Amino acid sequence: MPFRSRIRNALVIVAAAVAFAPASALAQGAGDDQYNDPFGGEEEQATPAPTPRAPAATPAAPPPAAAQATPAPAGPQATPAPPSGPTLPHTGVDAWPLALGGALLLGSGLALRARLRAPD
Repeated sequence: MPFRSRIRNALVIVAAAVAFAPASALAQGAGDDQYNDPFGGEEEQATPAPTPRAPAATPAAPPPAAAQATPAPAGPQATPAPPSGPTLPHTGVDAWPLALGGALLLGSGLALRARLRAPD
């Protein structure tokens, strides 16, 4: 067996051993001091139901006369548009530049392969 093929075989074996070796965990695991379950050790406690209170008796004041005789405005009324509500901010990346770059790389690789193909 020539020397070059032995070195190549040894490099392949070493690369395979490194690739298939399990990765060591350098960080700490989630131990008891890092994570506390807020619901883990507690037993469910019965909460007493609140007792309804009777409203205090106060003399009712008559509403002002101006509030009772409010005339409805004549003519069509514009209904306000419903609020659109809060929206989430855009935190992603547009996909079309990535797709264009991938297509460019794939096309250039295919062009080089076709150009450098040995004639049959």
